[in-house]
Amino acid sequence: MRRRNFVVGGLLLVGAAACKKEERCLNCGMKIDRASAWRVEIVTDSGDVAQFDSPRCAFTSWRGGKVRGKTLRAQEYYDRVWKDGRELRFVAGGDVAGPMGPDLVPIDPPRATKFIQDHGADRAYTEDEVTADVLAHLK
Repeated sequence: MRRRNFVVGGLLLVGAAACKKEERCLNCGMKIDRASAWRVEIVTDSGDVAQFDSPRCAFTSWRGGKVRGKTLRAQEYYDRVWKDGRELRFVAGGDVAGPMGPDLVPIDPPRATKFIQDHGADRAYTEDEVTADVLAHLK
């Protein structure tokens, strides 16, 4: 009887864990760590919020038409404050890598030049300048 209760209890725990919906990146499927400073959101045309594990994944989905939205929000690299993508610069290259390797680092415009110098980055892009070609050169 004890053994049966143990087995049934274990199965219930496994079933409950399997039912727990984990938040995953809409581009690559990677599990999103809610505490990650790399998380990015896109407010879709329907008003929903699409979650991504990194700026690269968010821009890839957005520019590729997988997600249609008006507003991209990211956390600024130094302050970790959520900002509208139009208020940031996205720095490519250098020694700062995202959760899946080379990525775009969201930086406040006044800090972009110093970041590029300190980290050997290539250049900073505005939200509109991040194109499929820019994304292709990150890999």
